[in-house]
Amino acid sequence: MTKKRYLLLIAVFALIGCTTTTTSPQPNLSYGIATTGDFSFLPTQGAATYAWRPDSAVAKVSNGVDGEKYLKVIKAMIDKELANKGYIQIPPSQYPNMFMDFGIATESGMNDQEIFNSTQISTGIKLDAKPGEEGEKGSIYVAAFAPIGDFPRWRVLAQGPTTGRIDDPTQQQEMEKLIDAMLNLVPARNK
Repeated sequence: MTKKRYLLLIAVFALIGCTTTTTSPQPNLSYGIATTGDFSFLPTQGAATYAWRPDSAVAKVSNGVDGEKYLKVIKAMIDKELANKGYIQIPPSQYPNMFMDFGIATESGMNDQEIFNSTQISTGIKLDAKPGEEGEKGSIYVAAFAPIGDFPRWRVLAQGPTTGRIDDPTQQQEMEKLIDAMLNLVPARNK
């Protein structure tokens, strides 16, 4: 009886040792995010509304990047994430609770010092790729403004390598995760 248990125990350990598990490859989320400000200006009750500041989206990118395409896709991702959090987009003329603004840049279009001078926020991330090279540093900046006032009340800056994030479906999913992480601190509202 003891010999059978011993053989059974060896067989179990042998099977455990042969078991393999597969994991799907994880996306390369090598980016830095810096956030400042708060949403204390938003009303705590009622519908949560927002509008885009007119002519606000800016793309300062290298020649090889289609800035308008990136602006369109990223704006749609931000709109989707805000909708998921319960915010309703309305025209600026209907007095939204907040105004949104955003911009994108590659390092060859706008360096870190210029980004800091414009946004007063920095991630401190360093990349091996030089400006103009494949994988150079890219930046996304999103800001929320109170209905009255020109200074952003909340800001977030994300920086990381730029490598076809819009055209490749896997990279586009990574970009959606990045936008989700950037807007993580935007308070969810009742839908």
